[in-house]
Amino acid sequence: MLTVYGRSFGVAPILGMLGALNSFDELQRSVAPWTSAMSELAGAPVTVAPHLLYGLARPCQSADDSCMIFLDASGVDLIEDYIKPAADRDMAVILDSQIGRLKPTYFIRRMIDAGYLAYPNVHVALDPEFATRPDQNMPGHPIGTLSATSINQVQALLARYVREEGLSHKKVLIVHQFVDDISDSWSMVPGKQNIEIYPEVELVFDADGFGSPNAKVHKYNAITDPMAYPQLQWRGIKIFQHNPYAPRFSDTPVMTPRQIYGLDPTSAGWRIWAAPHLVVVA
Repeated sequence: MLTVYGRSFGVAPILGMLGALNSFDELQRSVAPWTSAMSELAGAPVTVAPHLLYGLARPCQSADDSCMIFLDASGVDLIEDYIKPAADRDMAVILDSQIGRLKPTYFIRRMIDAGYLAYPNVHVALDPEFATRPDQNMPGHPIGTLSATSINQVQALLARYVREEGLSHKKVLIVHQFVDDISDSWSMVPGKQNIEIYPEVELVFDADGFGSPNAKVHKYNAITDPMAYPQLQWRGIKIFQHNPYAPRFSDTPVMTPRQIYGLDPTSAGWRIWAAPHLVVVA
């Protein structure tokens, strides 16, 4: 799967590549070099998806504020504007939430109530970076966490929904992460060794964060380490292309598809240990 990250079409390109595009046709044209390279290297077809910032964290206004702005509360009709047009093009849609002060399961229930998850092409992502403590007013400062217990609760809710609704398709759950420490002295996912596997959910840990290819390969290999986390099956990496609106939030240089698939080394001679199943392009 190749997802293109941002708030939505034509909105806030500082947040990701999707905001610099205005339509599904532009999306398909812009990712054609990526999908061609990925399909050839993976030996499999590639599913493309707009990766929408469904729940955008913002500075907290009060002690009981959720610190969250929802995309569908800003006048966007997700079903008519994104989900159905994506399905017509054999694309997926990722609904990504930056958590704020809300419980992670809140976002799943909200999506279920809105009818989004009934569509087979709609999947979910969570971003621990912006999980916000009650005494914290600025999401992401300091960096937030999302425990294995919370991730398992989200998976359990998704799995139960798939079973109870008799859905024939699994749900993908993407968890972004850029700090990993198996000793749990500090990690964005405390207790990650306790992650459970649900047959109705495909859990993907996405190695997030911008930087050099050397740094990104080191991070990816740690976050998806099969020795530390033997139960995890699916892997992802986020690629930050040059963003003229936020040049410092760019990879320098951008990894090549052959580096992403572990076929070519970085300048330090490092290689990705096993190819990702998901590439997020921001």
